[in-house]
Amino acid sequence: MEIVQQNEKELVLKDKLWILLFFVFPSIGIPVFTPPMIVLQKDLVIKASCQRVEPTQVNCQVDSSKYFGLIKDSSTSLTRVTEAKFNSQKKKDRNGDTYFDYFVTLVSQTGKEVVSLQGNSYIDGFKGNPQKMNQIVAEINTFINNSTKPSLFIHYDLRFKWKNLLPLAISITFIAIGILIVAVLYLRTLILNKSERQLTYEESSLLNTYTKHYSFVQIKELIIDIYTDSDGDKFCSLKIVLVLPAENQNHQREVTLIKGFDIEKVKNLANTVADLIEIPYQELSN
Repeated sequence: MEIVQQNEKELVLKDKLWILLFFVFPSIGIPVFTPPMIVLQKDLVIKASCQRVEPTQVNCQVDSSKYFGLIKDSSTSLTRVTEAKFNSQKKKDRNGDTYFDYFVTLVSQTGKEVVSLQGNSYIDGFKGNPQKMNQIVAEINTFINNSTKPSLFIHYDLRFKWKNLLPLAISITFIAIGILIVAVLYLRTLILNKSERQLTYEESSLLNTYTKHYSFVQIKELIIDIYTDSDGDKFCSLKIVLVLPAENQNHQREVTLIKGFDIEKVKNLANTVADLIEIPYQELSN
């Protein structure tokens, strides 16, 4: 807990939210964001359009998009396209494993070749779908040589392939787990009111809020527990011990205000609380 409000009559302490998030986000945030970011940065949507500007002249443009087709990644245009070629290239990844890169090249009347369509997804040892690449080549060449149509439009969409949807499904699962954890986690608030001589303890979560009021008379003691570990480092905690009504089976309750290795910080808070509730703190060493 940390002090969020302090004056002569009242002291308010609350749990540090960032500490709870520190434990939640590494375990939930990394699985949530990492797989989708890998997928979203791929060119999952490729659109190719070819226009017949003259009976024997075809101009083509290819646009690729990332982030599930929302943001354009690159655009390639070529005039006087004479043919499309299917190409493959043998490569090695960072682990030294061999894979094949399949892509479509557009060739202009001057002999210029431009890599235009490439499936940016690795499946079973190859990058790009060879069957789909061959199909695109056939469509473009048919349009150039054996068609009188004014235009050709090709839409190469990998967004809804299972391989690309799986990371998103994993992320959604972890988001659900994260929501469940956040719902179960609670933040504590402790209010010490000197005028009313009352301690208010509250636990709040997404599901509910639990609030109890105690009189200062029920405060049995204020304790600083100091522990020394095997390395000789000291760790301490500040606790308020409350005496509960006799019908309560436990008869007393401990509320930990702060924990840490900074003994001076713990003692400073202990002095502040002790002055307010008018009960001196005790030190216990283990």
